[in-house]
Amino acid sequence: MNTRLLLPLFASLSLGAAEPPKDFGPLNTYNAVTMPDGTLESFHRRALDGKVHIFRQRSTDNGATWSEKESAHLLPVEPWGGPTPLLSKDGELHFVLTKLRGEGRKPNVSRFIDLYHMSSTHGRTQWTEPQRIYEGYCGSLQGMFQLKSGRILVPFADWLPNVPSTPPSGPSVTICMYSDDLGKTWKRSESKLIAPCHDGFNGANYGACEPVLTQLKDGRVWMLIRTQDGTLYESFSEDNGTGWSDAQPSRFHSSNSPAFLIRLRDKRLVVFWNNAEHCERVGKDGVYSGRDALHAAISSDEGETWRGFREVYRDPTRNASPPKDGDRGTAYPHATLADKGKKIYLVSGQGSSLRHRFLIDPEWLMETKQTEDFSKGLDAWHLYKGVGKPERWWRDRVQGPQLIPHPDKPDAKVLHIRRPDDNDPDGATWNFPAGTFGKITLRIKAQEGFAGGQVSLGDRMFDPCDNTGDKLACHKLELPIKPGKWHELSLDWSGEYCVSTLDGEILDTAEASFAYPSGLSYLRLRSTAPTKDPAGFLVESVSVEVKP
Repeated sequence: MNTRLLLPLFASLSLGAAEPPKDFGPLNTYNAVTMPDGTLESFHRRALDGKVHIFRQRSTDNGATWSEKESAHLLPVEPWGGPTPLLSKDGELHFVLTKLRGEGRKPNVSRFIDLYHMSSTHGRTQWTEPQRIYEGYCGSLQGMFQLKSGRILVPFADWLPNVPSTPPSGPSVTICMYSDDLGKTWKRSESKLIAPCHDGFNGANYGACEPVLTQLKDGRVWMLIRTQDGTLYESFSEDNGTGWSDAQPSRFHSSNSPAFLIRLRDKRLVVFWNNAEHCERVGKDGVYSGRDALHAAISSDEGETWRGFREVYRDPTRNASPPKDGDRGTAYPHATLADKGKKIYLVSGQGSSLRHRFLIDPEWLMETKQTEDFSKGLDAWHLYKGVGKPERWWRDRVQGPQLIPHPDKPDAKVLHIRRPDDNDPDGATWNFPAGTFGKITLRIKAQEGFAGGQVSLGDRMFDPCDNTGDKLACHKLELPIKPGKWHELSLDWSGEYCVSTLDGEILDTAEASFAYPSGLSYLRLRSTAPTKDPAGFLVESVSVEVKP
């Protein structure tokens, strides 16, 4: 057994309080680039007065406020999409746009989404005309990237005609278009990257799609790919993106959602993605899930190890009844540097008013401590449960656990977890900085009539009441408490074992059910009452300290 168990964590691990993510809200949430003087510029396309404009807006305060839109260029009146922007090393802007073609509904058979490239010239004062660089059916673009050599890469999913969204690998293969002359001519990469699909998957089996990439210090290009296999897949190129290694599972658990990679000015890497697991189907019916929180992690050693795994954006509507139509949630991140390269301007989210702007302090991802006493409400908690029968991927939600007055402290609140009705028992999920070693302490109390509860620790987000979270928990403990008094429950984990203590007395030493090479980052609390249990248990506070 690891001898570190039950030893106090070192106060020196904490780097001091960094600034948490700033949410600037849902206005002007277009992808942005950072100009040489530090100004942010964002671009979007709109049809206006019989013309199609590419509009530009500028921010000089790291994305908090933006100028009025101005027309940067006029396009022919056609069904354009985008643009996806890039500022190249020579200071010119490049856009990749999509254009719809065909009147049918079958991808790459009677309906097409082609890709076009255009760029500025003469110091961003003139523009080339859009040039088609790909014919077919392109999935969503996550970015355009330039390598040290000057090569421009556009990675995306190429939808194969007449291939169903079923195993073994769905209709999408990931490819790249690349240019060595700043967009004048383009070639297609040699490799076609695939990822496995699975029968019964709670989602659409599109295959390998929506890739992003960055170049590592050793010259290799690293790609992360959205899949339906439970993780982001990764591939490497040793020839600047012409050829790629077979895609393999990465360390990043993911809920069939795309990622974004960015290199900081100090050369560290940051990744944004949905570190979540889809909920189970309800019978044969699928349920939209896995995008209630967006996460970020940071690496100081070219991706060998990562820290953070923290929620940077939580869907503000997640604990309420969701809309019946359209996408929702926190997915589809895009980031650029801000504040002289010290911070990150992030745009992410889907659905009406859910695409938000953020300013991210990377040092916040390095923190090792976190506490909760509910004095600021429940914003940090996921408390929803699915109710009723799903309808075309939609299922209603209600909030389970509630804040109630503290029974002993007049000005305080506690979290009440129970089973008030015949729906699933309450569940609550809380994210904290990831650690391979750590200790989490809860102050809890069972009420008279308490019929059972559970605490578990995991390395990714599970829906609060989904049984998958129980099956895949790394450490799990049935609550060993009886009504009548407040208890201090601690879980002290080491990467292999977890020691649980109640009021200072050791309860159990248990081996991890699953390995967690990136550390634990989630607490999950559930009522396990088999029938109605209005009493349940109370949570007064939670504190955690970790060592990565």
